[in-house]
Amino acid sequence: MFDNMICVAKFDTYIIINSKASTFIEIHLEKACTTSTASDTTTTSTAISVTASIITSSTDSSTTSSTTSSSTSATVSNTTTSSTSATVSNTTTSSTLATVSNTTSSSTSATTSSTTSSTTSSATSSATSSTTSSTTSSTTSSTTTTGLSNPCYNGTYWNVTGVTYAGTGTNGNAWNQLYAPSALFIDSDDNMYISDSGNFRIMYYLLNAASGTLVAGTGVGGTALNQLAVAGIRYLYVDVNQSIYINDAYNNRIVRWASGGSTGVLKAGTGTGGSALTQVNYPYGIWVDSTSNIFVTELSNHRVTKWAPSSSTGVVVAGVSGSSGLTTNLLFSPAGLYYDEANQDLYIANNGASTVVKWTAGASNGTIVAGVSGSTGSSANKLNGPTGITLDQWKNLYVNDRGNNRIQFFCHGSLTGVTIAGNGTGGTLLSGPYDVKLDSKQNVYVPEYGGGRVTKFAKL
Repeated sequence: MFDNMICVAKFDTYIIINSKASTFIEIHLEKACTTSTASDTTTTSTAISVTASIITSSTDSSTTSSTTSSSTSATVSNTTTSSTSATVSNTTTSSTLATVSNTTSSSTSATTSSTTSSTTSSATSSATSSTTSSTTSSTTSSTTTTGLSNPCYNGTYWNVTGVTYAGTGTNGNAWNQLYAPSALFIDSDDNMYISDSGNFRIMYYLLNAASGTLVAGTGVGGTALNQLAVAGIRYLYVDVNQSIYINDAYNNRIVRWASGGSTGVLKAGTGTGGSALTQVNYPYGIWVDSTSNIFVTELSNHRVTKWAPSSSTGVVVAGVSGSSGLTTNLLFSPAGLYYDEANQDLYIANNGASTVVKWTAGASNGTIVAGVSGSTGSSANKLNGPTGITLDQWKNLYVNDRGNNRIQFFCHGSLTGVTIAGNGTGGTLLSGPYDVKLDSKQNVYVPEYGGGRVTKFAKL
């Protein structure tokens, strides 16, 4: 196409001559062009302005039309970081006005595209006028989709009136009942694992199910590997293979139950409490990282130990074994645990000091992120014997403030909390809460040790 056209330089003006149609197109460009075939191509580092005038040398009234598929169309291309093309089309006996702009729609005749961080397509539209002018402009657009919003930014919290999510509120051992539930784990599909401490078992509830399924323990307390201890708070963690790691506190061991398994495997501890690095002493909080290292808080040893997948010996990673206190290098009866693996930060519910501390890997001291060390209370900046903790994706902190029977919420970096559950002012009261967890929609769940149920507080 256009094999009879030539490009003649005229300062910043180019004339395309169509000898067959007795017409020529005068195009004004900001940059020089080179012409070798049917298309005049200008390569610059910026957008160009193109003005094309189509002049008919004949005097008859016949109409000459040009489209991108006809033999009389001319294409001007501008190349920047990506490529931007503008197609000048439309002629009548006189001339045609065409404006090319970048939009998010595609074109039926010619398309101008500009690619930066995202890609925007643009259409060529035409109208009849005395001259044909074409202007190319670039617009960058991008789209970011977020399913959740940071409650610290939008100021919306949770409904203070909770609903019973699991259990009946009456202690029992039926499949729809719980007895002194103490800890939770919620998987990526929002299915829930519940430490049903008084029934010596772990129950599994599918999303919104009315009753659960037994997945660990027998319902009878004991020391065999298929049993859980006759007493004790059992925190748990479920890995990507649905293996359940259980702090069997009164048996002073950590056991792992494979998905569908009928017995546990000893992963840490000996079954006898002690301070040796082969032992654990009242294990409480637990976390398993992506390489199957196990982190355990030991309430009676005042330390956090890390256990490699095939090791029978732990390594102290926070606190000083056997020493408790209020100084920043010590822990005091540590309970719940959260591990920010990306930043290698352990968050520890320092129960005896009524604080939550952050302990970075390799550090010899922790940093208080909630509570006042050694000072209990119910004011917004104080805690009273915190146990379970969790963080959301913005690193806001949720604390089960057990001694105050409430859940405290701390925006990232703030030492002043907000009571989001158990506030007793027109809301649902909590009875012996031990843990707190979030589902994928930011709803809050609390197991009530004294209430025989798990209570859900919906995100507003």
